[in-house]
Amino acid sequence: MPNLKIYCLVVFGFFTWNLAAQPTRALVNEAPYIFLEHNTLQFPGSKKTAEHFFKKMKTLAFYGQGQIQVLHIGGSHIQADIYSNRMRNHLSNFLPNLMSARGLIFPNSTAKTNNPRNYKVNHTGKWSAVRNVDRTLANPLGLSGISVSTSDTTATLSFSFDTPKETQHDFIRLKVLHHTDSVSFGIKWLGKDSATITREDGFSVIEFDRFQTEIAFGFEKNDSIQSRFELHGIIMESDRPGFVYNSVGVNGASTWSYLKCELFSKHLAHMPPDIVFFGIGINDAHDPNFSEKNYFANYEKIMAQIQAINPKVFFVFITNNDSYSYNKKLNTNAASVQKVMFDLAQKHEGAVWDLFSIMGGLKSSTMWRDANLMAKDRIHFSGEGYNLLGDLLFNALMEAFENYLKTQAE
Repeated sequence: MPNLKIYCLVVFGFFTWNLAAQPTRALVNEAPYIFLEHNTLQFPGSKKTAEHFFKKMKTLAFYGQGQIQVLHIGGSHIQADIYSNRMRNHLSNFLPNLMSARGLIFPNSTAKTNNPRNYKVNHTGKWSAVRNVDRTLANPLGLSGISVSTSDTTATLSFSFDTPKETQHDFIRLKVLHHTDSVSFGIKWLGKDSATITREDGFSVIEFDRFQTEIAFGFEKNDSIQSRFELHGIIMESDRPGFVYNSVGVNGASTWSYLKCELFSKHLAHMPPDIVFFGIGINDAHDPNFSEKNYFANYEKIMAQIQAINPKVFFVFITNNDSYSYNKKLNTNAASVQKVMFDLAQKHEGAVWDLFSIMGGLKSSTMWRDANLMAKDRIHFSGEGYNLLGDLLFNALMEAFENYLKTQAE
């Protein structure tokens, strides 16, 4: 089919022409503690789901059509939303105007835990929290892995965004994920512009006539039996084409933590992911009873819930960083996690981003700490280190995308 071949050559040429004006690589300087030869998406099995994803990415890049839903899920590495936000910014800037909406957010500070730095949360009233790492769950949880609740009708929540120049934070619609049973308060919009609020099963939709940049709402009691409000997250939406980068992380969370979230699938259905960056594993590996068999099985249970929503989803498994336990003992389970993730990727047509090898394998976290890229605990990264992870992951994704375009042009 010569016409198709010429078309692919033109498309790839247009893409590479854009690269000259706007590079699709983050600048990463060579260093003895970064093994760049491993900074690639590895495919131990079929590339079928990757090709489906990259086809959708090509349509967005060249025709400005469609939305790509990204889910990046993990533990404390993701709750801080530093390196996931770095990815968000790179994807919104690699070609102009390709950021659709901010996606899922949660008021972590209201739950008395660290909030992402790219937005601020203010609240009034008394709130209590439940997290998926708690031994027992007082309330059912969903995709966010955390909930906050209040019995105070005068309580309020507001969100403001600090980085409008880096990525778009405006929205035309909000989906507020919350309990909607007979004892739940209604939502009252407190912003300047008027809003239309409709209540559905498990969420409320707040719609506006024009784009908004801040969130502020309170509650109202419409019936004498209403006594509380329980929030699971807020989805910022727009109908513009582009990426929607949803990051989900709870400090200390393992695969088992997310399996306890009975509303996981129900919430995920509001944002069916096209690609999932799986970074759950550092806390599993620190468990003294870590089992490769159980870890593999837990991952498959989580994946099955996602595949039920999008059977063609592209999974990218991020291996554990090298780490030490809090007692300063080397965690050798990182190699076991690495093996399981390659096995999962092979079975489910996914890819592996091998952070463990990129760092240099066992004991490499000491070099990263000495380079001020990791914290003293040699588990978490510094802000600079997390940004580097975002740069490296973005480069690996773009390399794989460009390789896909090349195959289309051949």
